[in-house]
Amino acid sequence: MRSVFERVLTISDIKGVSGTCLYAAILLQQSLEKFCACEAVVRGGDGGADGGARDVRGGWHGHYWVEGVCGRDLPFLADITADQFGWPPVVVLHLAVARDRYVPGDDSVCGRAVDAEIDRMLGAVRVDE
Repeated sequence: MRSVFERVLTISDIKGVSGTCLYAAILLQQSLEKFCACEAVVRGGDGGADGGARDVRGGWHGHYWVEGVCGRDLPFLADITADQFGWPPVVVLHLAVARDRYVPGDDSVCGRAVDAEIDRMLGAVRVDE
């Protein structure tokens, strides 16, 4: 999925993944549910008092990622833009292990951001009939 996302960035003339985590998380979540029979949700935090992701130096940042369950009901976290924080480009962790690095913020705030972005994306591709 990372390579698909990189192609989208290239076509969109976007250099690097910094600031693209919401788009990546939506793409990954939708793909996992559609093609992998997973239950997945986009999670995120603001990097301050309401969750976020930790970089390799221990600093916290606003970020979006995916959490889900597939197959044998093993909960996981997946992040396809983790390299912006010094980690490998793709991170997949058991959810319990992931809590060291990823702390979800308020789900309603995250959900509103996801819904607004999906609406924006769909609006950009709608064709008047």
